[in-house]
Amino acid sequence: MRQAASAVGGHATVRVVALCLLVIVLDGFDMLVIALTAPAIAEDWALTAQRLGPLFVAGIVGMIGGSVLIAPLGDRLGRVRVLMLCCGIFGAFCGLTALADEYWGLMVLRLLTGFGLGGAVPNATALIADHASPRQRPLLVSIGLVGFALGGMLCAALTVPLLPRFGWRSLYVVGGVLPLLLVPVLGRFLPEAPMTAFASAQARQRGVRQLFAGALGHDSRRLWLGFFINMMVMFFLANWVPYLARQAGFSAHQGSLAALALNLGGVAGPLVLAVLCRHLDARRVVGGAFVLAALCLTAVGYATGGFVTYMIAAALAGFFVFGAQIALHALAAAAYPTALRATGIGWALGCGRVGSVFGPLLGGELLRSGVPLQHYFSGFGGVVLLAAVATFTLSVRVARAT
Repeated sequence: MRQAASAVGGHATVRVVALCLLVIVLDGFDMLVIALTAPAIAEDWALTAQRLGPLFVAGIVGMIGGSVLIAPLGDRLGRVRVLMLCCGIFGAFCGLTALADEYWGLMVLRLLTGFGLGGAVPNATALIADHASPRQRPLLVSIGLVGFALGGMLCAALTVPLLPRFGWRSLYVVGGVLPLLLVPVLGRFLPEAPMTAFASAQARQRGVRQLFAGALGHDSRRLWLGFFINMMVMFFLANWVPYLARQAGFSAHQGSLAALALNLGGVAGPLVLAVLCRHLDARRVVGGAFVLAALCLTAVGYATGGFVTYMIAAALAGFFVFGAQIALHALAAAAYPTALRATGIGWALGCGRVGSVFGPLLGGELLRSGVPLQHYFSGFGGVVLLAAVATFTLSVRVARAT
């Protein structure tokens, strides 16, 4: 294991961002592979849409467990060690998914894969922030978190040639081998964060209580509502867009392309909004993104007349939904003082993870109930407007700090 970097910036920072970006790319790949292979699994095993929902949720529940149980180990053992552990966990269990031969075994493997995924992103994000200067931090963290959408794009791109030729299991082989190959690379080339970045357990425990006090409690409740709603919608889109494209009358190949368009928008959105947040009132940037996301979600539901229109609407929805999620991280970083920042962001992300459970489940229930496709997306668009209200009503202190 390499020693902690002696200074922030320079080549060490570039190396940290690049390697953490790779971790998050593979995290996104292994999280979203179930969405892109779900139609083939359903056809292979004669599963209904309602039974697919729990498969999606199993991975998210595992991510919540990983966020709570594994991610905090980065403060005690070092972020690089925990990143290596997480890559090993989600790589191994994603690879084993290729051998699954029945429904419940697949669900357990998705749960265990999610356990590793949940610990990886918080530590990768924290490691980037530890090595970045205050001025660089918002943009570099955004670059790192774009990896989730890049992973979705990579998965969608590989689905097109691999799925028809080698079957759905081939995607899980790729998703297992790549993280395992990355583990020794992290140990050799990724510098550890300065030890001053690690907070004591006692300080973190005090911080949790302060999150609910006074003006900080006002901002915490609104930020957590924004995280909850946006991650619910984000995981609904990530898991159900390929399947709903099929329901709208498009082919399986076009469903994969729609997922690719969604994630392409998800790459551009965070970067554009991160730059805007450096120059404008961040509340208005994020709140405006939520309003536009609501409109784009509604458009996806009605864009069933032509596939090009459907792809454009999906890309714009990805732009604003994924972009708002990354910008929310910047707002949370501005809302909490340094001593509470990791705790505040961690709790906000935890609320988001809980919300992300409901997105795939609601998608399955709506399919079962026979609700028209247009109502799916317009309903989620209406919920996103609540996140816009919560963001607009954050305190002026948050906006100015950003």
